[in-house]
Formats: sequence, C-alpha cells, structure tokens
Amino acid sequence: MSSLRQQHSIIEEKDDKWPTGDQNIVRYLIKKQKFDGLWDIDAENIEHLTGKPLSNFSSFNNQSTLISAIVFVVFERRFATMSAMWHGVAQKARKRLLDLLGKDAKQLESLLEDIRQQL
Repeated sequence: MSSLRQQHSIIEEKDDKWPTGDQNIVRYLIKKQKFDGLWDIDAENIEHLTGKPLSNFSSFNNQSTLISAIVFVVFERRFATMSAMWHGVAQKARKRLLDLLGKDAKQLESLLEDIRQQL
C-alpha cells in the first residue's frame, strides 16, 4: 500500500469515529448527509446517537429511509437549540423522505411519530 493511500485510510478512520459533544455530533451528521438528502450512517451510528439498537425501532422496509427519519427526529428532539446549524439539511431530508413515501405526508408523520415514541 502506498504511503499516500495509507494516510488517506487513516484520515477516513478518524473521520468515521463517533464524535463527542453535541455540536460535533451535529457537524458529523451534517457531513454524513448524502446529496439526495438521506444519511450515510450505519446501525452502529444510530446506536451511538440514540442509545438504542436500530432493531428497536419500528421495522420499515427501507433501512436508509428509517435511519434518515431517526436522524431527523433526533435533530428535532436532542439538538433543538442548534436548529440554525441543521435546519437546512433537515428540510432536505424531509423532502426526500416525503418523495420516497409517495408524497404521503400522513405516512411520513406516522413514521416520525413512531420514532418519537421509541426515543
């Protein structure tokens, strides 16, 4: 492995380490949002974020949709005082989630409410 490739690998490892402190967690989540509005994080990150395994949340047929809905709810609940930091990415995610649910606002609200109750 080339030296440059090793350095890049080390940097990626550091970037994927779960951050400490609310502002750093919000920054990490903002950075992990994909272009389409969903989040590129895994079940381990959800457990760090919520203190609960992903399997505790209502089963939903699409894991990336469920993960993104969980992040959205956590922004609203846990990081409400920092909404200026995350409001834009949350709106983008909400629009994408709504699109994925066939523009069914009731289904989106039901999913978000299920998650709120499980947090």
